[in-house]
Amino acid sequence: MWLLSLLAASPEATAAGFQAKTMRAPLAAVEVERPLVIGKGWLEGSLGYEQKLADGAWSSSGEAVQWKSAQWLYTTERLGVRYGFTRSTEFYWDIPFHYARLKNDALGTDTEGFGIGEPKFGWKWEMFNRNIPTSSIVLDLQYKMPTGQETAGTYVGGPNTFSTIPMSTGQADLAMFLRGKRQFGPVALEGAVGWVNRFSGVSQFVVEVDQYQFSGRFKPGSEVRAELSPMVQLGPVALRGDLVYRRWFEAAVGTTAPGFFVDANLDPIAGSDGWAVDAGWGLVMNINRGLDILATASVPLRGEDLLFFPLESISPTRGLTLSTSVELRY
Repeated sequence: MWLLSLLAASPEATAAGFQAKTMRAPLAAVEVERPLVIGKGWLEGSLGYEQKLADGAWSSSGEAVQWKSAQWLYTTERLGVRYGFTRSTEFYWDIPFHYARLKNDALGTDTEGFGIGEPKFGWKWEMFNRNIPTSSIVLDLQYKMPTGQETAGTYVGGPNTFSTIPMSTGQADLAMFLRGKRQFGPVALEGAVGWVNRFSGVSQFVVEVDQYQFSGRFKPGSEVRAELSPMVQLGPVALRGDLVYRRWFEAAVGTTAPGFFVDANLDPIAGSDGWAVDAGWGLVMNINRGLDILATASVPLRGEDLLFFPLESISPTRGLTLSTSVELRY
């Protein structure tokens, strides 16, 4: 009887419905105190929207160029998932969709397209953590899948006959970042350095005009990236700034070589290397531990010419980017 009484008095280790789960790791109520991983037992879903309206580009020397009659609208509708496996590890998935429209009143052209972009999934491992104040160092491994549309239509009638907009480079990326966060009272500083290794892939937008072939092997230049983000917490709102530096190397194009070394026949594309700097600002509104609302804006400070336009991931245009998202977690 005493054993039955003990079992009846013992609390459950799980929760029913939408009650808090007892196996979850603690989560700070405000952004400035949160580490770079979500924590054990937390499941987060997010919906986001991002829009860029560009009316200019960059010259080969990095100078701003204003378009006379062209406008480029590029939007991203994003679905994200994060899950904390343990106190120090997290799995995440990002699935983007894109709507793009290119108008040129002088030429009388109006081309648009919609489709899935290039999903990314990754794994974070928190190598160091300390609370009060928060200190967090994370190793972030990320893989990009080339699932989006990679054709730009027919080329037989010339470039003006393009009827679709490609949403993918047609190749995969494998990236590794080292991220860190340090809190100083109501202020925090986040930073990251990383390497994005871009593999080659057969893409349908690689065109040989003399043979009217669409497919070819394409390898964008691999990339070094550095990020810096200061943050200040004002009640339930965190204000932040963002500075992003990118340096990429020469891309290459050609045909597939037989055997294991498929890139042997690729030729470097002269002038395809370069660097860029973007600056941004935004806010995070911490409604409660289960709901956040984010809004950000970013502008390019320096870029390179649009060698691979309209592939925004490797040849971004010059324009203001606005984004907002909602994060729900349980």
